[in-house]
Amino acid sequence: MPFKIYPAVVYLLVALFPLIPGNHCSFGQQGAAQGLGAKSRPQISDPGPLKNIYKEIAERTIPTVVSVIPTTVDTVEYFRNPFFFKDTSSFNSFDYFFGRNPRVERREHRQQGLGSGVIISPEGYILTNYHVVQGAEEIRVLLSDGRNFSARVIGADSLADVAVIRLNEQASNLPVAYIGNSDSLRPGDIVVAVGNPFSFTSSVTTGIVSALNRKIEGSEMYQDFIQTDAAINPGNSGGALVNIRGELVGINTMIITPSGAFAGVGFAIPINTAAKDAQSLIRSGTVTRGYIGVNIQDLNESAAEALRMKSTRGALVSDVVSGEPADKAGLRRGDVVMSINGKEVESGNALRNIVASYKPGQTVPMTVVREGKQIKLNIKIAERKSTGVVKPPKPHPEQEKKEALLGLELADLSSELRVQLNIPESVNGIVVTGIRQSITDERTMMSRGDLIQLIKVKNGTFQTINSVEQFRRTVEKIKPDDAVMLLVMRRAETFFVSFKAGS
Repeated sequence: MPFKIYPAVVYLLVALFPLIPGNHCSFGQQGAAQGLGAKSRPQISDPGPLKNIYKEIAERTIPTVVSVIPTTVDTVEYFRNPFFFKDTSSFNSFDYFFGRNPRVERREHRQQGLGSGVIISPEGYILTNYHVVQGAEEIRVLLSDGRNFSARVIGADSLADVAVIRLNEQASNLPVAYIGNSDSLRPGDIVVAVGNPFSFTSSVTTGIVSALNRKIEGSEMYQDFIQTDAAINPGNSGGALVNIRGELVGINTMIITPSGAFAGVGFAIPINTAAKDAQSLIRSGTVTRGYIGVNIQDLNESAAEALRMKSTRGALVSDVVSGEPADKAGLRRGDVVMSINGKEVESGNALRNIVASYKPGQTVPMTVVREGKQIKLNIKIAERKSTGVVKPPKPHPEQEKKEALLGLELADLSSELRVQLNIPESVNGIVVTGIRQSITDERTMMSRGDLIQLIKVKNGTFQTINSVEQFRRTVEKIKPDDAVMLLVMRRAETFFVSFKAGS
């Protein structure tokens, strides 16, 4: 007799199934994971106000952060080749090859980028990075509420990576960021980054202030960065860094990464710096900075020892530009600037930023240490002028007569090398052609093609170097624990390299 299934019995079994002993599946549970997971919540203390703080920060900050979409336009000109274009009615192959009025065609190549910006006034001014809008022919701004506007650059400052753009249309009810005080930040403070990484608009990430007053080596920018581990990625540039109260304290600008993606080391421009620049850009379209005409760098222990300094505090002058304020005031190469206008100078970067803050025409006192003695100078601040940088060609190996001294491969400055490196006849020295791979100190700052001009050993004076043989005779007298300073020229600018001879 075949087995029959009666619908009424099935319904009854389904209804009674949750009541069967041992059955832990509850059809009464709400949500997608019915019957899964533990029955009771984890016993965790109430997070209190913290459970809502990030939501409140995001709700307040996201509307003030915009997508900045710059478009660069390149015009390409080329001859129309009849073998590769269909339209040859007015033109034949012989015309093309014999130059009889070949048709020139122009086409525009348009390329879009993506960055972020922060609304800083109800009039439609937006603060962003210089590198976001650099070279843009057109700029579109997309608000978090979906509104879309065209914009124009009001002013840009490449030396601080700051730019101000403005909406071309009148926009109502613009949400404006509250400007905080970046000087109040301390390492360990909670911060939130808001921007548009990889085109994912209005993304929010959290972290802490990892460090303050950071400087990135090799950059010509004025630097005093906030370092943070809040995730910053391509597209975040120009976005907001806010504190736990939702106040704007920084403009996200760059990351350091071995892979191209975020690696926990991001940097933001302090808002006190960015806002001051923004006010100047809005008012005049430019930023005016003080300038005294020196190349400066930090002191390391070897340099401090060679210069008979008690600490590494101060800014070491590696070059003085002829005719500029520092030269007129009597500042010399090898001096260490300890204070300016009563402000202590902790490093080369600190001096650069302090000088930049003064108005051109202002005269300020400066204290320097020269050969172990303090000297007072008065210096008149000038206006900063930008300069270009050209990378010198590498010397050809077959033209080098190498000799390894102090871990450096060196060659005399021959006529051929002088031409290749574009070194004037009035400049002398010996050429660095290589560096021993095992070197790990400041000598790694040197590059192939650099020119060593001076050498100083502890308790000695600076000696001019004009040949490898002269350099060899000098270093033969050096003891392994002696501190050595070299003055090195690169692209018409000089800097010191300091190290222990035996390291």
